Amino acid sequence: MYLSRLHVDCKNSISFHRTIALLSSVFDRLSHLSLKLVASMIISSPLVISGDIIQQRCINRLKPLATYNLNLELHVNYDLKEKIIFNSFFNVPFTNRQKPKVFIEEHDNLHCGRNYHCFKVLTSPCNDRILPSYMFSRALEKYVKNILFM
Repeated sequence: MYLSRLHVDCKNSISFHRTIALLSSVFDRLSHLSLKLVASMIISSPLVISGDIIQQRCINRLKPLATYNLNLELHVNYDLKEKIIFNSFFNVPFTNRQKPKVFIEEHDNLHCGRNYHCFKVLTSPCNDRILPSYMFSRALEKYVKNILFM
């Protein structure tokens, strides 16, 4: 009844889907949601997490003026060439909002496996870590704008 802020920290896609299913009925009461997720997944899995899933199951269910922080680290197996999950985050409304600013950052796949596409989705400010200064560079803004309008 009095819940207004919620911090969700998921360790994999199973815990994400279970937690969101359990808490979905309280999202419309929240004034702030903080979602942290580190997940490795297979593109064809029913437990895949895409931009659409985050938009539909989390962001759309919040109060209209609610704020949110995202700290998502995703490792997607067999999606290196097409980058379906990565590109899904560019097509959802929450990435095009002025506030909070959303950053999508690709990583090399050395630490997560040869067949994995690794990337992060962060909102600014992100309280869990210090963002590297290159994330705020003009070159990155141009890169992101070019991808958005392709």
